[in-house]
Amino acid sequence: MSIGEPFPRGFRSGRSAWCAAAVAAVMAFLGGGSALAHGRFPASNGIAFDPTDPEHAVVRMTYGFYDNELLPDANPAYGWRWLCSSALGYDANKEDPAFTFAGDRLLVGTFDGLVASSPDRCSYALVEVTQGRYVVDLAALPSADAPLAKSPVLALASNGTGEDTFDVRLFELASGADEWKPVATTLPPDFLAVSITAARAKDDPLKWGAIYLSGRDGKVANGYHAVVMRSDDGGASWSRFEVPGIDGLATLPYLQAASPTEPLTVFVAGILDEPPKREQTNFVSRDGGETFTSYFKASELLPGFALSPDGSKVSFGGEKTGLMVAPVAKLDEPSAAQKLQKTRVACLSWQGSGLYACGNAFVDGFSVGRSEDGGVTFAPFSKLTSTCGPRECTAGTTVGDTCGPLWAIEAKEIVAPLSCEPKPPPPPDDEGGCAVAHAPDSDPLPPVAALPLVAGLLAIVRRGHR
Repeated sequence: MSIGEPFPRGFRSGRSAWCAAAVAAVMAFLGGGSALAHGRFPASNGIAFDPTDPEHAVVRMTYGFYDNELLPDANPAYGWRWLCSSALGYDANKEDPAFTFAGDRLLVGTFDGLVASSPDRCSYALVEVTQGRYVVDLAALPSADAPLAKSPVLALASNGTGEDTFDVRLFELASGADEWKPVATTLPPDFLAVSITAARAKDDPLKWGAIYLSGRDGKVANGYHAVVMRSDDGGASWSRFEVPGIDGLATLPYLQAASPTEPLTVFVAGILDEPPKREQTNFVSRDGGETFTSYFKASELLPGFALSPDGSKVSFGGEKTGLMVAPVAKLDEPSAAQKLQKTRVACLSWQGSGLYACGNAFVDGFSVGRSEDGGVTFAPFSKLTSTCGPRECTAGTTVGDTCGPLWAIEAKEIVAPLSCEPKPPPPPDDEGGCAVAHAPDSDPLPPVAALPLVAGLLAIVRRGHR
């Protein structure tokens, strides 16, 4: 394995986009325009950066991915392109897949196996050796001290084979290789794996220093245990450690990250997700899982988590908790974490000097925000309306053949432009008010009787409702 006033800085500059997004939500609520074709409320919930190009990112949305790599002839203001989930081999109504980069190629873990892109991210295909296996998580090992395009990647697959029995497999894209191979490893048949993370070796940035798996083991008759498994020999053998205070049945442990500087420092979340009850406890272990310290508890899920590149700070957050930041060295101290923002955090990533957060576009003013001051302030990095069309791919590619016909539906729902042609400048007397431009063939505005409700809802949004 991802604030004071809502988006306190730069809010006015994003006012028109806010209004457009608000109208889209109101139209969907009133039935004016199609129901959400992707079946889920449009939102961002993940981000990953290309290790070969630190300015290139992909953002996971509830209806596919946004890809911001600019094409040679693209207008810089219109660099975000859409990758539809069907072209990437998964159903966005059913899963938010794990994803990462292997060099400049995008990897997506799905119910049916690992999907890998071509170098131009226009074609996607199942990695044959993983076919039919549920790839639940991915671990990449980028390093500033190594050729990033050749850094290794691990894929974790976990399939049920019977009551309390599981077939857990690891697959590796080795350093410098183009072929995925199974990792020779043996894990207990009662171990249900749910996540993976890894640290690089201190003496070699292209080798695994410690590999961690989390999940549960045991039998229903005798009780379950929440556990973390650690391998120091590339997956050949494993040490087992129990996570204290969580039961392994209703509450499962999920790995958040391993320190980039201390391979035996690992972060784990104990997650209870049984609506309406949702709780999370964050733990840190400084001895590779032998002991754990709880440093934060929340009565909600905290999907955002990121370590600073030097491993000195940790950031985490959720919808109600907002954005929290703490020095890793002081996590044992009470109240070490400080709340910096009320952003409704749905993902976090620390890339270079920038801290990136997935937010609520209708309240925070961005789908993904970028902070250059460690989370004190954010500026929009991506919005719902940022993308201006599917990635430009030729016929015969999965994106070229699949995403184009679907974009007209998505564009109408999020009030995004149908194409990437530059828009004409606004009239001189436009002060940035709420103007809506409908895509061709869009449904008409709601009936007059519904307009008071529209006005009321827009008033709430303009006030930056909590």
